[in-house]
Amino acid sequence: MKPTRCERCGRENDPSLAFCVDCGGALRAAPPAVRATAALCARCRAPLQPGFRFCAGCGAPVPGAAPEERPTTTDRHRAVTPPPRTTAVPPPLPRRAERAFRLVAIRHDGRTGAAFAVRGEAVCGRSDGELRLPDDATVSPRHARFTSAGGALRVEDLGSLNGTFVRLRATSRRLAPGDELRIGRQLLRLEPVSAPAEGAARPWGGPDGGARLRLVQLLEGGGSGEAFPLAPGEHTIGREAGDVTFPSDRYVSARHARLDVDGGQVVVCDAGSSNGTFVRIAGPTELGPGDEVLIGGQLLRVDG
Repeated sequence: MKPTRCERCGRENDPSLAFCVDCGGALRAAPPAVRATAALCARCRAPLQPGFRFCAGCGAPVPGAAPEERPTTTDRHRAVTPPPRTTAVPPPLPRRAERAFRLVAIRHDGRTGAAFAVRGEAVCGRSDGELRLPDDATVSPRHARFTSAGGALRVEDLGSLNGTFVRLRATSRRLAPGDELRIGRQLLRLEPVSAPAEGAARPWGGPDGGARLRLVQLLEGGGSGEAFPLAPGEHTIGREAGDVTFPSDRYVSARHARLDVDGGQVVVCDAGSSNGTFVRIAGPTELGPGDEVLIGGQLLRVDG
């Protein structure tokens, strides 16, 4: 709509106004359509706009108009207070599946045999347990226990007669008197040697070489075989050459293992043998994939 020009001062006013905002002169009447349909102000007779609470011409309140809704304290609080923050709770992570391990039997020709899955605990023995080796007389009725927990596998000897051995995989391992080794078919034990008393007679043979340890061959059925004194220095164990040799044992490599003696300390390391060097365990021992365990005459490899 075009603005309404005041006939007195010439000021252009909003077409909805009845009086000029500069001189207060009356403006021309509203369009007939508005006059015919709009209510008039009781004070100045100006048309009242729908929904307005006061007259645009004189400012008089409009009878019957809805009172102004002022926000209450609660409403104002709601208007300015942000909604409470909610912390998104992530969904629970899926439970990690327990790692599965298998024990695979290795035959004498190197081929794999039966496999057994270890979940929780599994006892290995000749007549008892979940993993039985009934055809091996060197296996005790309850020989060893395998435990799978926390993503790791452990083996523990159960007081067997012939012990449980784990293949040496590390570069070297320190031995203590009483420790036993399996090299080929040979069972060897490290034993201390007492120094001769001062002034005491010596046995027949050469003079005292300073050996305070020896490697003793243990025979099947009990008893001891050869004893090899270990003087300070390096000692090679093999089938053909070295300080400790077993020429009739074809499972012993030509140069199988080495013992390094320094005072009362002995360190054993495998020399790249074909069949490995095994150490008897004294307590629960953790295993990993590829580790090999010797129980009686049965070799078991860990897969997982």
